[in-house]
Amino acid sequence: MPRDGFLDRRSRLPRAVPYPRCGLEVLPKFWKNSGKILEKFFLSMTGQTKHFYAFGPFRFDPEERLLQRDGKPVPLGPKVTETLLLLVENAGHLVDKNDLMKQVWPDAFVEEGSLNKNIFVLRKTLGQWDGGREYIETLPKRGYRFVAPVNQGTEAEPMPPPRSGDRFIAPVESTGDYDWNRQGPAVPNPEIASSKPLRWKLATVLSIILAAALTTLVISRVGWRNRSTPMIHSIAVLPLENLSDDASQDYFADGMTDELITTLGQIRSLRVISRTSVMQYRGIHKPLPQIARELKVDAIVEGTVVRSGERVRITAQLIEASTDKHLWAQSYQADVRNVLRLQEEIANAIAQQIQIRLTPLQQMGMGSGRTINPEAYESYLKGEYFLNRFTADSVRKAAEYFQKAIDRDPSYAPAYCKLAGSYQILGNMGIIPQKVSHSKAKLLVAKALELDPRFAAVHAVRAWGLLQNDLDFAAAGGEFKRAVELNPNQAEGHQGLGDYYATMGQMQHSVLEMERAREVDPVGLVVNTDLCMVLYFARRYDEAIAQCNATLDLDPHSAAALWQLGAVYATKGMDSKAASAFVQASALRGVAPDLIAAFKSGERDSGLRGQWKAALQFLFRNMNGSKKDDRNDVDPMSIAVAYTYADNTDKALMWLERAFEARAYGITYLGVDPTFDRLRSDPRFVLLLRRIGLPAAQS
Repeated sequence: MPRDGFLDRRSRLPRAVPYPRCGLEVLPKFWKNSGKILEKFFLSMTGQTKHFYAFGPFRFDPEERLLQRDGKPVPLGPKVTETLLLLVENAGHLVDKNDLMKQVWPDAFVEEGSLNKNIFVLRKTLGQWDGGREYIETLPKRGYRFVAPVNQGTEAEPMPPPRSGDRFIAPVESTGDYDWNRQGPAVPNPEIASSKPLRWKLATVLSIILAAALTTLVISRVGWRNRSTPMIHSIAVLPLENLSDDASQDYFADGMTDELITTLGQIRSLRVISRTSVMQYRGIHKPLPQIARELKVDAIVEGTVVRSGERVRITAQLIEASTDKHLWAQSYQADVRNVLRLQEEIANAIAQQIQIRLTPLQQMGMGSGRTINPEAYESYLKGEYFLNRFTADSVRKAAEYFQKAIDRDPSYAPAYCKLAGSYQILGNMGIIPQKVSHSKAKLLVAKALELDPRFAAVHAVRAWGLLQNDLDFAAAGGEFKRAVELNPNQAEGHQGLGDYYATMGQMQHSVLEMERAREVDPVGLVVNTDLCMVLYFARRYDEAIAQCNATLDLDPHSAAALWQLGAVYATKGMDSKAASAFVQASALRGVAPDLIAAFKSGERDSGLRGQWKAALQFLFRNMNGSKKDDRNDVDPMSIAVAYTYADNTDKALMWLERAFEARAYGITYLGVDPTFDRLRSDPRFVLLLRRIGLPAAQS
C-alpha cells in the first residue's frame, strides 16, 4: 500500500605526519580562540559597544532580541521576547498588565489570556533561581514584577559586515540591524586619515589576520581536525516547535520538519529517522539521551519555527545524543517563497558540522531549491498535514489541498506527487474504484517526473502503480530501487522494495529491505506491521509473532497488527488464539457489533472455520440486493480470505478472480501468502498465478 511521500561512507582526511615539537601543537587552541581574540582587538579600536542584561545563567541582548543561557541561544517567540524585555527593563518594579498588553500588542486588541500565556512560557523557560524562587512575580489584578537581580553590562560591538548582494538567505546572527542604505560623508576625515597610530593598529590587525590565515594553511597541510567533534552516523530531527503565537500554524511547523528530514535524507552516509517515528515525540518532554536511545541515533536536531506574515525564522540546534552537548546552533530567516532554499542552507550547515562530505550527486539534490508561490506552498503543507492523519476524510481533504497547490503553482512537482499518492490511497481504501484512482495517479506521476525526475517520492508512487495495477513487476522494482538511490533515508522506498521482493518470492531480500525501513522508521506502526507481514510470508512464524507483539507494544490498539497476528496463529493451527485476534481486530476496525457477535458464536460452535462461515452468512444476509454474491461494494480480497478460512475452495477462487479483475490490494502476494496454501494444488489457482505474472507458488 502506498505510504505518504515517498555509498560512500563518511570520508575523513587521514592525519599525515606527527606534529614536530616546534610549537604547532598549540595551533589548534590558538585557532579555536583566534576569532574572539581578533574581534576583541579590533573592537577595542572602534569604541563601539552594545548593552546586555544578565540574570542568573541568562544573558539577554535587547537589540538583537536574543536570550542565551550559558552562551547557548534559547528560542522564544517574538511576543514572548517583547514581554521579557519590558519586564527586565523594569526589573524590581511593578509593570501594569494593561501597559504590558498595550506595548507588546500596540496595534491589536488582545485578551488577558494572551499575556498569561507569554508569562507561562517565560516561567517555563527561565525555571527558578535562588532556592526555588520564580523569576517573575504575579501581583493579582495588577501586573507582574521581574524579581531576580539584573545586572547591566556592555561589550565591544563588531563592525557591520560587508553587504553580500547575491546571498538572499543568511543566518540571522550575521545580518544585524545595520542600515546598509545609510550614506556617509564622501570626504575622508583628515584627522583619521593622518592618524599614524591608527595606521599602526590596522597594520597589526592585518598581521594577525595573515598569521591566522597561515595557521589555517599549516593546519590543513598537516591534516589536523578537532578531535572533540563526535562521530555522527545517524540523526533524528525532532518536531520543530511552533512559536508563532498561533496554534493554527502547527501544520507549517510540521511541514518545515518534513522538509528538513527529506533534505537531510538525501545524504547516503547519514541515517536519518523518518517523519513517522519522530512525530511520536511531539509534546513529549523526555531527556534527549533517552530519545536518542529509543531511536538509536548519535545526534538530535531540534528547533523552532516562527512565522510572521510572509517571513519565516527557523532556529535549529545540533545536540550530541549521548552527552546532551550542544554542538551547533543557528537561526535563519527568509520569505516563504524562499523557504526551500532556507531548508537546504540548514541541511548543508548540519552536514558541515558533522563532517560529512557530500557527493556531487547529493550536492545537486540539495542545491535545487527554488522559489515557490507562497499560497501554493501553504496549500501543499495543509495537504501533507491531512494526508498524514490517514483517515478516509482526511485523505480526501488532502487531495483537495494538493489540487489547490497545483492550481496556484503548476510547476511544483511535489504537489503532483502527493496528489497521485492520495488517489492511490483512496483507491486502496475503496473510496474510489482502483481503475479510476490508478488512471488519475498515472497522469499526475508523469507530470511530476517531467518537472523533477530527481524527486525520490515520485518514483516510489510510480512504482506502486506499476506493481499493483499494471502488474509490471520488473519496472516496479526498478522504480523502487531508484527511489532508494535518490533518498536512502525514505522508509517508503525500502518498504516498497520489500513488497516487490515479496511479490517475486525473494523473501530474504524482502525481510532485509523491511528491516532497513524500520532502521529509519523504528517506531512507525506501518513499517513494523509490514515487517511482521513479510516474516509471515517467509514462513518465519515465531519471528512474525514476536514482531507483531512488538508492534502491539508500540500501539495496543493497532488493528492491522492484531489481524496479522491472527493470520500467523491460524496458519500455525492455533485456532483459539487466531479467532480471538480476529475478533479484537474487527472491533478496533469498527465492524458492526452484530457481525462480531456472529464471529464469536460461530467460533464457539465450530472453531475457526465456523467463525468465518457465520461471518459470511451474516454479511450476505444483511446485504441489499437479490444476488448475494454479485456485489461490487465489498472488498473481493477480504471475501476470498474469509471463504479460504471457511474451507470453501470454489467460492474462494471465484472471489480471487474478482480481486484480480479489480486489482484489489493483496493480489500480488498470492504467490507467497500462507493463507492460501490450501489452494495451491488446485489447477485454477496455479492458472491464476500465471495470469497475474507471479513466479511459481511457494509451499
